Amino acid sequence: MRVIKLIKDFFLKPSHKIGLGILVVLGFIAGAISWQKFNDVMDATSTEEFCISCHSMQQPFNELKNSPHWSNTAGVTATCSDCHLPHDKTAKFARKMQASREVLAELMGKYKEEGSFEKHRLEMAEREWKRFAANGSKECKNCHSYERMNFENMSLAAQKAMKPAAERNQSCMDCHKGIAHHKPVQNENNITVSKFENLVITSLNQGNTYYTKGKTELFFDEKRSQHIGQLETAVPVTFIKSGEEADLVELYMWRKAKGFGRIWYNAFGKNIVDAIMTKDFMQNAKFEVIESKEDPLTSLVWQHIKLQVWIPKSSLIEDINTVWNTLENTYKEQCSICHRQPDVAHFDANSWIGLFNGMVGFTNMDKATSKEVLRYLQLHSSDFQSHKKQEVEQGNK
Repeated sequence: MRVIKLIKDFFLKPSHKIGLGILVVLGFIAGAISWQKFNDVMDATSTEEFCISCHSMQQPFNELKNSPHWSNTAGVTATCSDCHLPHDKTAKFARKMQASREVLAELMGKYKEEGSFEKHRLEMAEREWKRFAANGSKECKNCHSYERMNFENMSLAAQKAMKPAAERNQSCMDCHKGIAHHKPVQNENNITVSKFENLVITSLNQGNTYYTKGKTELFFDEKRSQHIGQLETAVPVTFIKSGEEADLVELYMWRKAKGFGRIWYNAFGKNIVDAIMTKDFMQNAKFEVIESKEDPLTSLVWQHIKLQVWIPKSSLIEDINTVWNTLENTYKEQCSICHRQPDVAHFDANSWIGLFNGMVGFTNMDKATSKEVLRYLQLHSSDFQSHKKQEVEQGNK
């Protein structure tokens, strides 16, 4: 018992055995060493070598090496930690703690199988995008400072985007996704699932007009053995009948009587794509030509055509307004990030193509969504607003 008491007193009452000044000095030295070792660990785990030591990080690292952030004429580059690790000590420590689950996922083999990184790319990208949005892209602004940007040396297009962004101190990631790593696709098979897939109709009536809920494959026969093309989202079709394996619909579209004429359009003289037919089908295609007209602007002959085709079941919707409302919101949200979006009816259908393609690179829209939004803009352009106005005036008369 006496020995136990001596040990207890030594640890609980060390000042009885050792001078208080010595204890303070020893405590300070131990604390300094611990703090230094802690910082050494923090620094070692922030290096590029540490970041790419995981097998799964080789793919994004190779993507980085092909970007200007790795090599450029100025020689100013960024490493993994420059972008993905906060520079403030408290935020850095918190991010390190969060990263422990990512290390655990690596050790558990989450990214071991071939293609698993692509499978989880969207999940990881959205997590980082959310972090950048929350702190206003603080890591980007450690190098790209609004205050020190020389706007006058930028192109006019860059000035129009960057000046309003600087005024709002906007997050860089609002516009600049996919600049160091590939932007993710929506799923592992690189197939875009229709965002309107949940819209369903219980019955189809012969002779009624319906609309495609997404990209829709076209077939020459009910068994779908001969693929002949595809329809875009929100394309109007006339329902004819339902078969056991597919639905028969009738297309009324326009094509340019030039070459194979594989692109079929929504209206005469308007480059609004409704369908893209295969080359094999168009080489021997048989369809009814309702009328032919020459476009006075291009001198090209356009043909108004009719064709019955088979499409997969459950490809059609009835309420097109739901589609337009969704695409209108996407247009407003994405195109108002940098500037006030133009009024849809301010431009005609053909003008919207060049205007939209010039802007879409500054948004986060994937390829499928951008095509759908362009279709919305074209079908609500000044061309179609004037038609609606005439219809209203005729109705009032």
